[in-house]
Amino acid sequence: MTELTFRSPGVSVREIDISGGTSILPAGLPAVVISTTQMGPAFVPVLVPTLKDWKTFFGVPSTNLNYGALAATEWFRTQQALTQIRILGIGDGLKRTDSGNNRGKVTSAGFVVGDQQPQSTLSGAFGNNIYANASSTGPTAVGSTGRTYFLGCYMSQSAGSSFLSDAGLSGAGQPIVRGVIMAASGVILRLSSAKDGNSTVPDVSTSADLSAGTVKGHVTGTVDLTGGAQEFVMLLNGHKGTNELFPRALTASFDPTAPNYIGNILNKDPLKLEEAGYVLYSHYDVHGSVAVPTGSGIILNTVGGTKENIAFLTTGSATRNNGSSSIPNYENFEDRYRQAHTPWFISQRQGGSYQNLFRLHLIGDGEANNIKVSIENISPSINDANPYGTFDIVIRSINDTDSNKIVLEAFRGVSLNPNSDRYIGKQIGDKHVFYNFDIQEDQQGLSETGNYELRSRYVRAEINELVENGEIEAALLPLGFRGPQHLVTSGSAPLPTLTDIGYLSVQNPLNRVVEPPISYRQNISKGSGTTKTADRTLYWGVQFESVVSATEPNSSKILNKSIASRMKYFPNFQLDWMNFAVDNNEGVSDTTANGILDADRFNNNLFSLEKIKINYLSSGSPDTTKLKEWRYVRDGNISTDSSALTRALRVSDLLDPTTRTVSKFTCYFYGGFDGVRIFNTDTKYLTNKAIVEEMVSSNRGFSNGPTVKAYQKSLNLVADASEVDGRLFIMPGIRHEIVTDAAIDVATNARNDIFYIFDIEEKDALGNTVLSDSETVSISQTITNFRNRGLNSSYAAAYFPDVIIRDDYNRTTVKVPPSVAVLGAYGLNDLRGHPWFAPAGFARGALDSVDRTALNLKQENLDDLYPEKINPITAFPGEGVKVWGQKTVLASESVLERINVRRLLLTLRRRIRTISKSNLFEQYTSTLLQEFSKLVEPVLKEIQDQGGVDQYRVMINNLTTTQLDKENRAIRGKIVIQPTNSLEYIDATFEVTRGNVKFT
Repeated sequence: MTELTFRSPGVSVREIDISGGTSILPAGLPAVVISTTQMGPAFVPVLVPTLKDWKTFFGVPSTNLNYGALAATEWFRTQQALTQIRILGIGDGLKRTDSGNNRGKVTSAGFVVGDQQPQSTLSGAFGNNIYANASSTGPTAVGSTGRTYFLGCYMSQSAGSSFLSDAGLSGAGQPIVRGVIMAASGVILRLSSAKDGNSTVPDVSTSADLSAGTVKGHVTGTVDLTGGAQEFVMLLNGHKGTNELFPRALTASFDPTAPNYIGNILNKDPLKLEEAGYVLYSHYDVHGSVAVPTGSGIILNTVGGTKENIAFLTTGSATRNNGSSSIPNYENFEDRYRQAHTPWFISQRQGGSYQNLFRLHLIGDGEANNIKVSIENISPSINDANPYGTFDIVIRSINDTDSNKIVLEAFRGVSLNPNSDRYIGKQIGDKHVFYNFDIQEDQQGLSETGNYELRSRYVRAEINELVENGEIEAALLPLGFRGPQHLVTSGSAPLPTLTDIGYLSVQNPLNRVVEPPISYRQNISKGSGTTKTADRTLYWGVQFESVVSATEPNSSKILNKSIASRMKYFPNFQLDWMNFAVDNNEGVSDTTANGILDADRFNNNLFSLEKIKINYLSSGSPDTTKLKEWRYVRDGNISTDSSALTRALRVSDLLDPTTRTVSKFTCYFYGGFDGVRIFNTDTKYLTNKAIVEEMVSSNRGFSNGPTVKAYQKSLNLVADASEVDGRLFIMPGIRHEIVTDAAIDVATNARNDIFYIFDIEEKDALGNTVLSDSETVSISQTITNFRNRGLNSSYAAAYFPDVIIRDDYNRTTVKVPPSVAVLGAYGLNDLRGHPWFAPAGFARGALDSVDRTALNLKQENLDDLYPEKINPITAFPGEGVKVWGQKTVLASESVLERINVRRLLLTLRRRIRTISKSNLFEQYTSTLLQEFSKLVEPVLKEIQDQGGVDQYRVMINNLTTTQLDKENRAIRGKIVIQPTNSLEYIDATFEVTRGNVKFT
């Protein structure tokens, strides 16, 4: 990351570049793209030089709504500098609430489970769940609003397994969360139970909304264990049953190997929440070799021999979207975007405790999370002069395996010595540039923390102040990590009371509900019996492969897909109420209401290499011939056995090369969040349709305009030339006038040195806004609507219609707004000519990557569009698709209604501004004006030689700069130019005041 700053009065220019490590530096003045992307930093202008760098930071698009990726592709065909501003969910764009309920939330950010979702229409049924038997006014009856549910079952560890007991849990009858489910409004989830002979189908006979008296099923349900099936039936009360994929009742299994396993057949797509009636937000695999659903230890009798009432499906004990100091609000996700991070990496035990050393954060914001981190080659110091040891940090693909690693980045020989060149802060970097929303709005903007430039392309380090200040013992090394986040479901408070002495041997078992323990590598052996050997490629720590055998836990190479659920965001912003998930809370006391909260002690989730039980030689050294016998002891209770020659691993053991090779571990990142409403395509991807819906809504929950706010905040960045530099900017696909008008104002009034390319609102024959491809665009109505806006600026240009462009990412064609392709035309124009050439026509307006236009324009259409300042895009037989116009949206007839002329003046303004900076603080002598004029003259001469102007005249003298100007330390000048091929003159007056340039 680089920062260039001019601290002269009135002049401040900062360019943020986190393309660190690229072999090509940005060249030329960039274009600026404001859009959603698959990943990357949010609300931070990122300058990249190539499309490859862009992909590294912002990812490959997974949807054709990621117009920014396609726009970047077009620009990089001819240019080598682009600034991307990624947008994510920020709600109302204000700081967190500090009073009332849910203190700590961000108003209108994220989502609330059960809130009404936008539909395909903007009136009538807007907000209703059309897939549920709700009333005509919406799902408003008591108990019917969508909620978060916990699906689980009672489990006992299998023979030969210590999966539960190692985590400090009951080995029999332990309630385990197997999934977190969010139900749509109008749908109430229950389980079928054979215990009381209840119906196995939901009540859908009434058209009215469901009430508590008509709900079928139970909080507890029957699991059919016949043949190990582990099957249960989930009832969707109120759901209409849309098709075979989304029935009113479905049979699923808790067995990860079954075809109908919950992770296979339950809906996991939030965009289908209402159609399916629910979404499985997270799920947790538990293979039958380590634990199985059973009523053993908790159920007094079975039903039907192999059928046991051992499943549960329950909401929290509080009312919807509510909580308390001990009850989490499980429905409220009203938080802005977050970065994923690791838990704190910790040292060896020192004085009975672990020291936090550092943790890593993804550079990119949001939920995109495709990496993990390993620490290896941990080497204690053998040099008294330098007591600090070293270690390696390896950034890996989340989808690799230990036997087939995909290393994305590695930092070798890293140290915790802040005075060393190998210091972790210097090697990885700890600078964090972010948009600070948690202050008063008029003070919001980019902030920066940290001391060292980023050298990683994926992560940044957060370093404990004690490490940074050199106040820790030099011998400390990263030997493990704190317990990652865990859900708060235990204790007497979070979940409802469940008491039935007729079949339960434990009173209220729901107060013991927990997530299953995180799978940590138990040993590094493979095979069994006489064929058992050590596999030195294996890493300790989180085991990303599925455990399918208690006796051979490393036998599977299949990735554990439920690790992704561990990495998800669960709300932790509550200041007064208990949070949904907690971490970084070592030492917090247990409570009756919430059980074990300490993330280290919860399920014994703190990981440390010192919890590895090793064999040692009589000399005291590790016995590396018995690596296959080494094992991880989750509770860390390892006593030295001088008879068996076993003990816990020590830091000093790492001096042995073989021990050091196998003493390595891996951890995941968690907690990234996009801050958007995930249940609707438009709110998820912050589209123009979402803006339209926000602007027409009144009391439907969208009036604060989170999408509008996101674009407005990004425009605030563009408005500040000290934060964002560029010659052009676009917001591809954003057409609503509330945003595009603001963008035009930024270019026209706030900046005066940047040009805005924009897409216009399309209308149908009735004058309604076109929001989907199924609607027909009326050219005449679109023109009328555009004319009625009364735009008047020479700093912006509009284009029409949409185009069908090649999508090289997905090897297909896709419909995109015109600004995507037109940005490429401007880049081509500036490559073949200069900014003062027209970005239109056959030579410089060619759109070679465009397959066709979405509308075939006739000559009369061109004749209607162009006089209204709408630049047409049209196809010519045998010639391809071209930009066929170059007008700005200036209302009056003037040479400034031509794009090339305005861009000529923008170029002049920039160059004169550069000259003015070189003269700051010079003595105001009689020759200064002459010297200034001599610097300006060559600029005009160069532009003249390059075909920009036919004639020019520069006047900077005592006639243009008065005595009063001199006393105010200002220079005034006048440049008169005749643009090439124009019969009109431009009288361009400029004023240089303390380094600033006003140019008209």
